[in-house]
Amino acid sequence: ASLRSLPAAPDGHHGYAGGLLEHTVGVATICRESTQMHPRLRTDLLLAAALLHDLGRARELGPAPSFRQTDEGRLLGHVHLGLRLIEDRAAALEADVRAELLHAIAVHHDLRSAKTAEAAVLYHANQLDAVAATRPVD
Repeated sequence: ASLRSLPAAPDGHHGYAGGLLEHTVGVATICRESTQMHPRLRTDLLLAAALLHDLGRARELGPAPSFRQTDEGRLLGHVHLGLRLIEDRAAALEADVRAELLHAIAVHHDLRSAKTAEAAVLYHANQLDAVAATRPVD
């Protein structure tokens, strides 16, 4: 399935066709702004992680209109599936950069496991974009 046709979370935030792309842009924008406020953050690493963090949704979810989980998606989840997709294509990166990128994506739902500032920022950007998209505006 195409990233631009999928929801970010079918029963949650950005839960509509195109929501995944909208969420990905939102997370990347928050991350970019964070690097401008905090120059010690590695912009290239953080933006790459932001753009790739939900890539596994393309394997986890089936086509519209149901966006039902695939068998692989149900068993492995989007984080694991995304890591497999990225690892296959990231061989040309330096080993330490590849490890930091994979780590940030691996823990984007688990702040306690974040071992780098970029991984923690990605977690918070992901949460902020999801909450901002689902909270009612007063």
